[in-house]
Amino acid sequence: MGNVGSRLDKDKLVELEKKTKKKFSRDELEEWYTVFHENYPKEQYPEGMPRSTFVEENMEAHGGDEALWNYLFRRISNGKETISFDEFIDHIAIGTRGTSDEKLQWTFRFYDKDDNGYIDHHEMLTIFQSIFKMVEAVELAQQMPTDQNTPEKRVKCIFDKMDLDQDRRLSMEEFIEGCKADNTIMEVMSLLR
Repeated sequence: MGNVGSRLDKDKLVELEKKTKKKFSRDELEEWYTVFHENYPKEQYPEGMPRSTFVEENMEAHGGDEALWNYLFRRISNGKETISFDEFIDHIAIGTRGTSDEKLQWTFRFYDKDDNGYIDHHEMLTIFQSIFKMVEAVELAQQMPTDQNTPEKRVKCIFDKMDLDQDRRLSMEEFIEGCKADNTIMEVMSLLR
C-alpha cells in the first residue's frame, strides 16, 4: 500500500485547517490524509489521484458518463491530470461540511462551465443530461412529476423558476435563491458532492 506512515507536519495541518475553514479537526485531517495515501501511495502516485482512477471509481460507484466525471475532475484539480490531497480535502470539506451557501456557490461554479459568471441553458442541460444517467438520478427522476422527469424538462422548469430577469441565463444570486426555494432542485444538484 505504500508508505502510509507519513504524517502531515504541523505547518501543513495549520494550513489545511485554514483552507478548510476548520471544518475538520487535526485528527480528522490526519485520518483523511492516511486514507488518501493508502489508496494513492506517494511512491506510485507522487502527484496525487490520477484522472483515470477518479473517473473509473465514480463510474463504478454512481454510473453516469465519462464526460461528467472528467469534467468534475477538471474542476476539482484545476485542470491538472491529478488531484492533490489539498484539492481533495477542500472538495470533501465543502461537500460534507460546507454551509448551504458554500455548497451552492460551488455548484454554481461547476455549472458555469465557461466561467463567465452565469449559467446558460446549454451549460445546465449538458450537465443534467449526464447527471440523469447516474443511478441516484434515475431513481430521483422516477419520483419527479412528469413535467420534470427528463433533463430537458427539468432544465426548462429550473429556468422558468429561477431566471427572474428573463435574460436566458442564471446569475449566482438567481441560482442560489432558486435552489433554496426548491428542495427537488437541491436534491439533483447534490448528486455530485
